[in-house]
Amino acid sequence: MTARNALRIALVVLFTAIPLAAPTAALAHVGSADVFYEGDAGPYHLIVTVVVPQVIPGVAEVQVRSQSNDVKSISTSVTRLSGPGSNLTPVPDLALRSPIDPHLFTSSLWLMEYGSMRVRLAVSGARGGAEMSVPVPSFARQMLPMPRWLGALLLALVTGLALGAISIIGAAARDSKLPKGSPVTAEARRSGRRAMLVAAVIVSMVYYFAFVWWGADDAQFARITRLFKPPKLALMLDGANHLAIRAADSNEPVIREKVMPQLIPDHGHLMHLFMVRAPGLDRMWHLHPEAIDKEGAFAENLPSIEAGHYQVFADVVDKSGFPWTLVGAIDLPQISGAPLSGDDSSGRAEALAANSSGPIAKVSESGIATDVLADGTRVLWRHEPLRAKIPMLLQFIVQDKNGEPARDLEPYMGMAAHAEIVASDLSVFAHIHPSGSVPMAALMMASADAAKAPGAIGAMKMPAGMAMREMAPASVAIAPNISMPYGFPKPGLYRIFFQFKRGGRIETAVFDARVN
Repeated sequence: MTARNALRIALVVLFTAIPLAAPTAALAHVGSADVFYEGDAGPYHLIVTVVVPQVIPGVAEVQVRSQSNDVKSISTSVTRLSGPGSNLTPVPDLALRSPIDPHLFTSSLWLMEYGSMRVRLAVSGARGGAEMSVPVPSFARQMLPMPRWLGALLLALVTGLALGAISIIGAAARDSKLPKGSPVTAEARRSGRRAMLVAAVIVSMVYYFAFVWWGADDAQFARITRLFKPPKLALMLDGANHLAIRAADSNEPVIREKVMPQLIPDHGHLMHLFMVRAPGLDRMWHLHPEAIDKEGAFAENLPSIEAGHYQVFADVVDKSGFPWTLVGAIDLPQISGAPLSGDDSSGRAEALAANSSGPIAKVSESGIATDVLADGTRVLWRHEPLRAKIPMLLQFIVQDKNGEPARDLEPYMGMAAHAEIVASDLSVFAHIHPSGSVPMAALMMASADAAKAPGAIGAMKMPAGMAMREMAPASVAIAPNISMPYGFPKPGLYRIFFQFKRGGRIETAVFDARVN
């Protein structure tokens, strides 16, 4: 093997290993990073799933399912969601149509940057061309350690490469000035040794600075990883029912980047605060604290809440459209507060026996599960067998007390419904809507920007039945059949809080699901 070939192999192995050694970053929801979206691209109704890679740069897998037979082709590309570069679309990739399922198209896209990105879909079909943009939070999900064997292999290759380079330089200095066929003189040997010594010093310096660069790059990646990890909440009960909420001081990257002072409203609120009593998940509160200063601190006057240990999730969206979920926990005494008002709501159910080895009440594995609410409202959840990492539609049907389709549903914060999905071990929390897991604030940014894009065709539409409260009055009719695209991230036991508004009252149905 020549020195050039050895160098080439070492570089290939080195740069292949960098992504494996890189650290990873944060979550928009908690433990549920993939993006699910359902909406219309012009006349075409699509369901989109974006499987976010483990590390950035990394390859995102995009799955697009058309609900009609008239889609001929779909191409995909990725840009920033907003700001410079958001309309500089790279050459799109043509998605492959499945030979088994003609409604399914798949493609792979490189996510090269962190932050708020969007996947742009260009659809061609019998009813003309159309476009759609799906916001995608881009972040490394975890820091993968370098395997020991790979480190040893790289060290051996690098050492061999260094020794080979020094030997080649020494041989060149020793032999290059000798006539062909003449013996090696003492002076030539000394010249070769001097050259090898100089080469060894230079190679050592190169390796030293290479390791310094490696360490600095590793540290930078770790800092980015920490920035995007779910920030911690600092929670303090001040007085009888006044809850102070802010990002904990330990979130140094989030504080340094001033995430909290630069939030934008999502569904009309800067923060959606979810409090779930653990471990039974038998009480859930969906509240909307108010910002109290310019540094990103919030406060909420709690309603009457039963005592217990509460896991807290706070959903916010920053000015770039990136969704964050801050997490925390607090032990509360019995709270006596004012009745719920505005968009605040609650849900209750029997404790979820996560550790029970026997049958668990209300756990739905397939078919139809029903929850009957206090006023007689019936909510049905119809689904196929639940499997982890499989995109699906969670289909709910709201009926009146007589079992007839409910005709008096109203938008709840601009949506047909909201659902909070919580794993029994609290490792997963997702807040989704009929449009999917994409925050509506980011979706509005993508929709508005797509409409302004040069040559935009077939305007992207807001999902059917969905209307931001800023865009439509509460009188928008809501159909009783409501579906939400989602994929459970891992097997286990989950509780789903399904929230909707009927007759001016916010209702919460509760379902349990065992995912295989």
